[in-house]
Amino acid sequence: MDGVAGMIPYRVGALVDRNIAEPLVCVSDTEEMFAYFSVSESDELARSARLGTQEIVFRSANRAIPVVNGVIDAVSGTVDTRTGTINIRARIPNRDKILYDGSIGTVLVSLKKADCIVIPQTATYEIQNRTFVYKVVDGRAVSASIEVEDIGNGREYIVLSGLKAGDKIVTEGAGLLREGTEITESITAKTASR
Repeated sequence: MDGVAGMIPYRVGALVDRNIAEPLVCVSDTEEMFAYFSVSESDELARSARLGTQEIVFRSANRAIPVVNGVIDAVSGTVDTRTGTINIRARIPNRDKILYDGSIGTVLVSLKKADCIVIPQTATYEIQNRTFVYKVVDGRAVSASIEVEDIGNGREYIVLSGLKAGDKIVTEGAGLLREGTEITESITAKTASR
């Protein structure tokens, strides 16, 4: 068979026969690799993964190896009761033989959401595991409880409830404000290229 041979654990002259406990050599077919990972059962990916079309990016722990693309091809139908996670498998083509059997790394999955509100994490503060923002109402700060989903980029949240389009919020320093603080509006324009 074609593949990549591992190390042979025996020296020249060692006695081997069909009853040896360890294989003479292991050959791995690395033309196609599989990445196994787990996500929380509450994670949207566990509910919305589209088999064969949901793309992933695999970044090896060795940063010198380029990232490679793959697709999710299996999602476990059961939840691991010990960890509360669901196992997922992604198929990664490896024609250039850049990945090795047993490699570890990070799986990046992009999910698209339409018609959602995204706010900076600096606009929020937490009290007893609840997330709050300060809305600007009649020029004053008014706290509002919101439910958010972490995007995973360390900068932004998707708002699931508690805000609606058109609401004005304090975007920075929310943890330093107090209820009723007078707010002076300042608008920063940002440009972006397509």
